[in-house]
Amino acid sequence: MGIGNLVKNISRNQGFLCALLSAAVFMSACQPASEPSELIANLNASHIAEVTSVTAMPREPLSQEVYIWQRQWRPANQTALAQSQGVFQGLRILALQAHPKPNGADIWFEVAVNHAWLQADPRPKVAVIRLDGQFVHLNDEAVIHKISQVLANWQAKGTHIAGVEIDHDSASSKLPAYRDFLKKLKAQLPADLKLSITALPAWLNSADFPALLTYIDELVLQIHSVSDPRLGLFDATQGWQWLQQLSKISTVPYLIALPAYGSAVISTASGYKVESETPLRGQLNDSHAVQELMAEPQVLQAFVQKLQSHADAKLKGIIWFRLPLEGDKRVWPLDTLIAVAQQGKLAAKIELVISSDNDIQTTLATENKAKSQEILKPQLFQLSLINRGNIAGEIPATLSLAGQACSGYDAQNGYRVIQKNGLLVWQWRADNTAALAPTETAPSATNMPMPQPNKDTQKHMLNPGGQKVIGWARCESLYLQGIYAP
Repeated sequence: MGIGNLVKNISRNQGFLCALLSAAVFMSACQPASEPSELIANLNASHIAEVTSVTAMPREPLSQEVYIWQRQWRPANQTALAQSQGVFQGLRILALQAHPKPNGADIWFEVAVNHAWLQADPRPKVAVIRLDGQFVHLNDEAVIHKISQVLANWQAKGTHIAGVEIDHDSASSKLPAYRDFLKKLKAQLPADLKLSITALPAWLNSADFPALLTYIDELVLQIHSVSDPRLGLFDATQGWQWLQQLSKISTVPYLIALPAYGSAVISTASGYKVESETPLRGQLNDSHAVQELMAEPQVLQAFVQKLQSHADAKLKGIIWFRLPLEGDKRVWPLDTLIAVAQQGKLAAKIELVISSDNDIQTTLATENKAKSQEILKPQLFQLSLINRGNIAGEIPATLSLAGQACSGYDAQNGYRVIQKNGLLVWQWRADNTAALAPTETAPSATNMPMPQPNKDTQKHMLNPGGQKVIGWARCESLYLQGIYAP
C-alpha cells in the first residue's frame, strides 16, 4: 500500500477512532488530527523500531548431531548412546566403508552395528558410506548396488533411517565424476530418503563445485584436518573463512562438522603421517618423532558460540566427530563434549586422593590451596590424582605432604619423592616425556616440515574421570600440606 493511500485511509477512519477513544475515556475530547507528515513520521519510527526488534532477535539454536564412527561395536556404544540423548539431536552412523587396493581388488567393510540399540534410540539416524578418496570404481553399478543393499538390510532389520551420507574425499579435479555418481545414486534412492555428502574446503574454489549440489539435499562441510601440524586439528580463523565462502555459493542446506578428537603426527623422511583411528606407528621406525594433537575444547566452544550468530538461514546445524566411548584415548571425554556443545563452563578439578584399606582422605586442589583430614591409624597409604572436572587438566608439578612416623615411601608414574623440611614432596620429573596413547589411521602424508615440540606439547594432562596413581607411603598419619601448579 502506498504512503498517500495510507494517509487517506487514516483520515477516513479518524472519526471512528475518535468515537472509540471517547467510549473508552469518559470525558476526553478527541483532539484534532495530527498533520499527515507527523503521522507518517510516527508510523515510520514505529516500523523501524519493529524491524530493528525483529532483526535483533537471536536465531533458533543450531541443531547438534554426532558421528558414531566405530568399526567394532561394544557395550560402550550402548552406554554412550544413552548418555548422549538430550544433548545431540541426530546420529550419523558409519555403516559401510570401501578400502581401495592398488590391484583393483577393493575391500568392502560393512559395520556390524547393534540394531537393537539403534532402534531404542529415538533420534533421527543417517547411515554414512565412507568411500576412500583413492577409490577409482566410483561409477560402477556394483558400488551403487552395494550401497542400496546395505540400506535395504537396515530397513529389513527394522532400523529406520532419515537419510544416507556419502563421505568421499574426492580430488577437486575429479568432482565431475563424483557429480555423475551422485546423480545415479539419487535416482535410485527412495524419494523420502535425504542424500547428504561431506565436502572438503578445497572444493569451494573449484568451478565444478556448484554443479555437485544439484543432486543432493544437504551438505556437510568438514573444517577439521591436519593440513599443517603447526595449526593443529582446527584453525578457527580459517574455518570461519570457509563458512563464509560456503554461505555465498551453497544452494542447499548445510551443516558444519567439528572435531572432538585427537591424532598423532609422525614425522618421516618424506613429510609426516597422521595416525588417528588405526595403529600406524608399528609400521614405522620407532625413531620417528611423534607429536600428539588434540582439538582444543575452549577454541571449539567459542567457535560454536560464533556459529549460533551466523545469519545464513541455510546453516542448519553442527555435527561432532565423534561420539566418545569409554577407553577411547583419541577423543574428548563425553563430559567435555557435552560442556562444549551446551556452552557450559569448562574446568578441570584435580584432586589428590589419599586412600588406605580402612579409610579414604580426599584433598581438593583448588587455587593452590587444600583442605585435609588427618588419618591417625598407622597403615599403608596410596596417593592418586583424580580429575573430577569436565576438561583435561595439567597435573600438579609439586605436592607436599606431612607424614608422621613414616617408615617407607615411593613415587610412581613420572613422579619422584624426596624428604624436604620434614615433608614428603612428590615432584613431577622435568625430564619426563608423557607416554603416548595406543592408537587406532592415517589419512595421508605431505611434504611439510614437522613442527618442533614446544612447552605446550610437554604438558602432562589428566582427562575428566581419569586417575593417576603417583605413589605410596607407610605412615602413622599423612595429609596434604600444599599443592603447586607448574
